[in-house]
Amino acid sequence: MRKKRVLFGLLILLINSSFVISAQQDKDTLNLPFKDVPFANFNGASFTIKMDDYKNLPVTNLTNLLSGLVPGYFSYQTSGGTVNESSNFWLRGIRTNAEGVLVLVDGQERDFGVLSSHEIESVTVLKDALASALYGTRAANGIILVNTKKGRQGKTVVDLTVQLINQKPIGLLKPLGALEYARHYNEALKYDGSGESNMYSLYYIEQYRNRNGVNDEIYPDVNWLDDYFKSSSWVQKYNLNVTGGTNKTKYFINGGFLTQNGMFIPDNEFTYNTNNTTNRFNLRSNLQVDVTPTTLLNLDLYGWYDKQNRPGGDSYGLYNSLITTPANAFPPYYFDNGEYIDQDGNLIQSINKKLPAGNGLVSNPWAMLNRNGYALFNQVYGSFRVKLTQDLPFIAKGLKASAVLSMDSYTSALTNRTKDYAYYQLVDLNNPDVLRRTGNDQRMRNSVTNQNSQSKTSLDLQLSYDKKIDDHAISAFAFYNQYEFTNQKSIPSRYQTIGAWLNYDYSNKYSIDLIGSYQGVYKFAPDNRFGFFPSVAAGWTISNEEFFESLQEYVSFFKLRSSYGIVGNQKGISEFYYMGRLNSTNNIYNFGNNMQNQGGYVEDIIANPNLTWEKARQFNAGTSLALFNNRLHFTFDYFYDDRDDMYMPNNKVTSLLGTVATIEENIGKMHSSGYEMALSWNSNFGDIGYNLGATYSFYENMIDKTGEVDEQYPWLLSAGYPRGIRRGYNAIGLFESYEEIAASPTQTFSDVQPGDIRYEDINGDGIIDRNDQVVIGYGDVPRIFYGINAGLTYKNIGFNILFQGAGDVTTYLSGKVAYPFFSNGTIYEHQLDYWTAEDQSNPLPNISRLYSNVNNSQSSSFWIRDSKYLRLKNVEVYYDLPTHLLGRSSISGLRLFVNGYNLYAWYNDDLPLDPEDRGNSDTMPLTRNISFGLSVKF
Repeated sequence: MRKKRVLFGLLILLINSSFVISAQQDKDTLNLPFKDVPFANFNGASFTIKMDDYKNLPVTNLTNLLSGLVPGYFSYQTSGGTVNESSNFWLRGIRTNAEGVLVLVDGQERDFGVLSSHEIESVTVLKDALASALYGTRAANGIILVNTKKGRQGKTVVDLTVQLINQKPIGLLKPLGALEYARHYNEALKYDGSGESNMYSLYYIEQYRNRNGVNDEIYPDVNWLDDYFKSSSWVQKYNLNVTGGTNKTKYFINGGFLTQNGMFIPDNEFTYNTNNTTNRFNLRSNLQVDVTPTTLLNLDLYGWYDKQNRPGGDSYGLYNSLITTPANAFPPYYFDNGEYIDQDGNLIQSINKKLPAGNGLVSNPWAMLNRNGYALFNQVYGSFRVKLTQDLPFIAKGLKASAVLSMDSYTSALTNRTKDYAYYQLVDLNNPDVLRRTGNDQRMRNSVTNQNSQSKTSLDLQLSYDKKIDDHAISAFAFYNQYEFTNQKSIPSRYQTIGAWLNYDYSNKYSIDLIGSYQGVYKFAPDNRFGFFPSVAAGWTISNEEFFESLQEYVSFFKLRSSYGIVGNQKGISEFYYMGRLNSTNNIYNFGNNMQNQGGYVEDIIANPNLTWEKARQFNAGTSLALFNNRLHFTFDYFYDDRDDMYMPNNKVTSLLGTVATIEENIGKMHSSGYEMALSWNSNFGDIGYNLGATYSFYENMIDKTGEVDEQYPWLLSAGYPRGIRRGYNAIGLFESYEEIAASPTQTFSDVQPGDIRYEDINGDGIIDRNDQVVIGYGDVPRIFYGINAGLTYKNIGFNILFQGAGDVTTYLSGKVAYPFFSNGTIYEHQLDYWTAEDQSNPLPNISRLYSNVNNSQSSSFWIRDSKYLRLKNVEVYYDLPTHLLGRSSISGLRLFVNGYNLYAWYNDDLPLDPEDRGNSDTMPLTRNISFGLSVKF
C-alpha cells in the first residue's frame, strides 16, 4: 500500500505538473527566529513561500492561503461567509491527542490568520525536531514562522491597493417548498404509525397546488433562504504600504481597512443594524535604526481593531434557522390590519404593522433577524517588539549579543443589545382575527458580556558566534527565553528556557547540527518542571563533491539530510493537577436516620505528583535537488513520529475505589509516519515566462496504548487503530421484507420494518449491539493533501492558477443533513430517494420523523461518504501598465487584477455538502470569492 501511495504522489508531481502558481522555495535564506540560515546549509525539513506572490488573493483569513502550496500542511475550512473564516490546520497530520501548531510572527507567539497579506514578507513551515527542539514543550506539532516586511534603503515608495470582493455562498442545502414538505411529512407519519388526524389533509395540500387567491398568512410557503439570505455579499479591502530609508534608518509602515456588508437581508426597520457586518482596521510600523556602526535597533509596533455587528441571537443560529425552518411553518409575520386580538380578547399593538409569527416548535428566522435586537463584538489587539543587536568585535570577530522584549495585549467584549419579543399564531381558521400570543415584547438589554483580556510577554537574550577558517565554518548561539501568558481569569502561564545551537560545516559539503534546550513549564510539580530536549541533524551536499563536477551541468544542487530529536508537548494537560483538590458539593452524601442527601466535600481532583509532558521522538530524512541550471527544484521528506506519555483518562481506575473524579495520567502511546514532496519548474521562451509546480503529502497514524478498559473483542479497542477515525455499525443494505428481518440477527435499537438499515453481526452472536461496532471510514482530516499550480507571464500580463485536492477522507452525515424533519425541521432535495414498498431500489431508508436512538440513526457506515475532492482553489489574472504610458507622473507602477478563491470543486455526487463541511452543516457556508482590484505605486 505504501508503495502505491508513493507512486501516486510521483504521478501527481511529474505527470500532472503540466496543469500546474508558483509556491517556490526561497533559495537564499531561511529567516529563523534565532538566526538566518542559508537554505543550502539547512539540514531540517522546511518550506517557504514569498507572500508577494499571493498578497492580492481574496481571502479574509491567511490560514486558508497555505493549502495546496506547502507540503505537509493539512487543513480544512468548515465555515465561511464572515470575516475570519479560518481553517483548522495541522503539520504532518494528526500525531497526538493534544494538537496545535506553534505560530510565531517575527519570533513571537501570535495568531497569523488576522494579518494582512500585504504586511508579510514570507511564511516558513518547520516540520521536524531540528528547530522545534529549541522550544521544548511548545512545538512538538510543528512551527509556522511569519516574517513581516522591513524597511529598505532608498527613496520612499508608497503602494496603495484597493480591492472589491464578491462572496457567494456554496454548498447550500436545498429545502423543499410547502407542497412537497407536506406530502413527504405525511409519508413519514405513515411509517411512524401516526394516525391520519395528525396528517396534512387533502384540502390543505390542495391550497399549495393551486395558489390562486390563497391567503399566504394561512397557507404560507416561505423560501427562507432566498428571502433573508443574500445570494452574494461584498467585501472592500484597502491597503497602504510605505517603505524607504537611509543607510542608518529604514522603515516599513502598513495600514489596512476591511469592511463586509453582511450576508443577511433584514427589513431595516430601526436605526440600528441587525446584519452580520464587520469592520477591521490594522496598522503596523517596523523601524530599523543603526544606532552606531555596531549597534542595531529594531522597533516594531502593530495593532488591529475589529468591530463585528451581529443579529440579536447570533449569525450561526440565524443561518441554521433559515435552512431548517419548514416553508409552511408560519409566515414571517402577520400584517396588522388593526383588527387582530389575542386569546384574552386584547387588541394587539404591532410595530410597523408587523406581528411576528411562530408555532412554539421552531424559531422564526424573520423575527430573529428583525425583532431580536443586535450585538456588537469588539476586539482590540496591540503589540510592540524591540530588539537590540550589538556586534562585539573587540572581544571576538563574529561575536554578537542581542536582547528582545515583546509585549502583546488583546481585549474583547460583547455589547448585548438583544431583546425578547412576543410571537403570534393563528390557531383557529374559523376565527382568523384571533392570534394566540406567546411571550411579551421587552425592552432592549444593555449589558457587556464575554469580556476577555489577555497579554503575552516574552524576553529573549542571545549570544551568537560565527567563524570560518579555510574550509571549516562554525556557527553557534546560546539563548535564554522567558515567556508568559495571562488573562483576567487565571494565574499566568509561564515557560523558562535556555538553549543552544552548534553548527559545523566543512567545505560546504558536510554539516552537522547539535541542538538542545532546557525548559521549565509552570503546569508541573516543582521537581518535575524542567526537562532537556535535544536534537541532532546532518547533511551531505553531494553536488559539491569533486566526483560530481561532471554532473553539475545538469544537477546544480543535490543534498541528503536527516534529523532526529526528542521534544515535548504540554498541550492539553490540565494545570496544577499535581495537587489534589477538595470541592464543596451539595447533596453528595447519604446518611442520617432517613438516609437523606447531605452536602460535603469531595476530592474532585486526584493529585498526580508525577504528571509530566508528552514525549515525541521525531526522525526525518530528506533530499533537496536543483537541476537544469536551477530551473527544476525537488524536495522529498520522510518522517516518523513516536509519542509516549500522552495525557489521557485512565478508565481502568474504577469508581468503586471511591473517587468521583476522572483520573488522567501520562499513559498513552501512538506513532505516525508519512512523506511529502514538492516539485517546481521555472523557465521561459523569449518573452513568455512560466512556472509549474506541485506538492503532495501523506501521513498515517496508529494508537499503541490508551487508558481504555479491556474489551471482549479487539475491534472495540482504540489501540491498534488510527486516531481520528469513526466507529459504528457496518451497514449491509436495507431490509426488503419482514421475512428477511425475521431471518436476520436481532437489531436491538427499536422496532425494525422493511426499508430500515440492516447491520452486520460482526461477532456472530445473533444480536446487533455495541459489540458489533467497527472502524468505519477514514476520518474527517485528509491523509492525502496535494496541490497543482502554474503561472504564465507575457510582457505585462500574468496568470496564476492553483488546484488543491485531498484524499483518504470521509464525511459522516448527521443531524438535519442525514435525517428528514430533524428537530422539527424541514426536508431537503437530497433526502427524497427513500425506500418505499413501491420502489425498493431507492438507496435511503424509510422516511421518518423519529431520529433519537432509533435503528436508522445509529452510527454506521450507511452515513459515511467519501469526501475526496479536487478544488479549483485560486485563479489570478493581472496586467501591469507599461511604464512609458505613465509618463512623468508620480506613479511608478500600476497593476489591474482579477482573481478568485474556492471557484469550483469536483467531488462525489452522493455528498450533499461541500466536501470540507463536517457533515451537519451547522456553520456558515463556505463562499466563492471573486475580486477586482487596483494597485498603484508612487
